[in-house]
Amino acid sequence: MNVSPDGWCSPAAGQDVEAFIAEFVASRPPLTGAEVTELRAIFRPALAKVAQRAASEADTDAA
Repeated sequence: MNVSPDGWCSPAAGQDVEAFIAEFVASRPPLTGAEVTELRAIFRPALAKVAQRAASEADTDAA
């Protein structure tokens, strides 16, 4: 997991989404099961969108 100086977290290059979520959750104060579920609901679509954008940019660069 990458953490910017201002505290924003993002997956490390090639890091699996589930591994990133697990590392993020572990770095926080104790969270309830409901809070972890909410984080997963937020991160999964956001990370999928970032991955899709990166793939699209790679296709554009390759062309």
